[in-house]
Amino acid sequence: MPKPFFFNAGDKAVILLHSFSGTSNDQRLMGRMLERNNYSAYAPMFKGHGTNNPIDILDSGGPDEWWKQVNESVQFLKNHGKNDIYIFGLSLGAIFATKAVEEIPEIKAGGVFGSPILSNDFSNIRDAFMTYSKKVYEIKEVSETDKYADLRIIDSKIDAMLVNIRRTTNSVSDNLAEIKKPYFIGQGTRDKMVDPKAAEKVASIVGTRDFHQYDAGHVLTINRAHKELEGDVLNFLENIEDRNA
Repeated sequence: MPKPFFFNAGDKAVILLHSFSGTSNDQRLMGRMLERNNYSAYAPMFKGHGTNNPIDILDSGGPDEWWKQVNESVQFLKNHGKNDIYIFGLSLGAIFATKAVEEIPEIKAGGVFGSPILSNDFSNIRDAFMTYSKKVYEIKEVSETDKYADLRIIDSKIDAMLVNIRRTTNSVSDNLAEIKKPYFIGQGTRDKMVDPKAAEKVASIVGTRDFHQYDAGHVLTINRAHKELEGDVLNFLENIEDRNA
């Protein structure tokens, strides 16, 4: 089963947040790249994730729990002597990475990959979660009766969760113009999960943005764009002091 990871490689540390139906493995390639370049990398697992039952995400998780985990991640790194802390998030993680840039003083800079912030339609996220859930139950080889019973439960609960996520997203988007820290935006032009144009809107609002587009789909940290993304993130981090000047 996937687990959180901490690559303790340098005084500067990066928190890496995963997606709604993903795990810390979404960010493992990014974490290893950072480790090779003497950055420590910490990827927590959002509560409810990393199990073999998607219902756990809806029953155990939620924006309040996940935001608490982001704050705990900052404290975890401080406890390990890290004072230069940065944060990046993929998809769902992008919401909380941005909130951290806005609200947590210890976060010096951050960014997003495939962010749903300012994306008007969450129906694709709903559809993708239902598809993900079906695949999980097929892999588990549960009976058809049990599979459809669980899928009915998920179908009855997913909308309430998305409303809660949307509420958090709206509060984060209201403060975008106040961001003064360096802010990285990575967006796939072939993204089918969130509207690629939403990233352009965010870039037009955040004055400190470093905006990059990739000829790729949603999960930039592991798809065809991941090496290009990693290079851009490293360049962004290496030039933080210049951006703050």
